[in-house]
Amino acid sequence: MLKRLLLLLIITGAVFFTAGCKKQTEVLNVPPVSDYLPLQVGKYIYYKLDSTVYVNLNTVKEVHSYIVFDQVEAAITDNLGRPSYRIRRKMRSTTDTTQWLDNSTFMITPLEKSVEYIENNLRFIKLQGPVKDNFTWKGNSYINSYSNPELQYLDDWEYFYENTEQPYTADNKPFDNTITINQRDEVLGNPGNKAFYFEINKSIEVYGKGVGLIYKDFLHEAWQPPNITSPNGYYEPNSYGIKLTLLSYN
Repeated sequence: MLKRLLLLLIITGAVFFTAGCKKQTEVLNVPPVSDYLPLQVGKYIYYKLDSTVYVNLNTVKEVHSYIVFDQVEAAITDNLGRPSYRIRRKMRSTTDTTQWLDNSTFMITPLEKSVEYIENNLRFIKLQGPVKDNFTWKGNSYINSYSNPELQYLDDWEYFYENTEQPYTADNKPFDNTITINQRDEVLGNPGNKAFYFEINKSIEVYGKGVGLIYKDFLHEAWQPPNITSPNGYYEPNSYGIKLTLLSYN
């Protein structure tokens, strides 16, 4: 009788243990990536562009400002046959409102759970689902940085979301629902001491729900200290910076 009672207790305990350990599936109530990059032919955004450039044989850093106009020009397909969009960028000075010049074109491919950009023949995974704080992905994984030394600063960047579905203000314009993507925040050496090599890589983008990109701050800067051939030192030729701030959109 005692053996039967012990056996019954063991079986009962096993049943309760198994029931208590059932796998629970997490239901994520997160917005789709398409909410933050709506695409249709004719959609446009005006930005203020602050471009960091290096002059006087790359020894002096300056910031030049422009107005840029990005417009979804056409629905196309990429080289894999996937539906995509061609974006045309025009640019003018901050003072002359009439003289627009073609600057570049790039392609956006919206997928079910991600958005890819191709710019200057480089493919970036700009958005990736699920859209939630601290979710990470390798946004530059398509870029072959090993065979091109000038692109090695883009290697192994880990993008992550923060402040998802939170307000943000760009150019004194409030946006109620935005996401921030931190792409890189790296400093090598001491930028305050030009006697030694230093490098800065930082990149952050903010997208507004129903709007698209509303803010971008990117800087790649590498400094070579003084030597026999360059007694003053110099910034490496591929150093550059871009800051985009939304002005208006349709």
